Amino acid sequence: MQHLVPQVLDMVTNPHYLHRMMVLRAISLMAPVMGSEITCSKFLPVVAEASKDRVPNVKFNVAKLLQSLIPIVDQSVVEKTIRQCLVDLSEDPDVVDVRYFAN
Repeated sequence: MQHLVPQVLDMVTNPHYLHRMMVLRAISLMAPVMGSEITCSKFLPVVAEASKDRVPNVKFNVAKLLQSLIPIVDQSVVEKTIRQCLVDLSEDPDVVDVRYFAN
């Protein structure tokens, strides 16, 4: 939590989309281990921000990641945050794959 998580989360602002996608992959691996509290406080805000990324592959991976976070977090978080991100992604006019996974 002190060393790895801050370094991973700092890469979300990297201009290279592959680094941003690596952050999403790391979150998908760490969230089940870290638990609901850290997932909600540290990871979910980063994932929500990444859902607005300009690169379709990042948005696609956000949709997949959000689905995997549902069993980890409380139902209230699902309703308040995750569902809204998925609704926004499902209305993405540019990319069919993102809309498919968001639904």
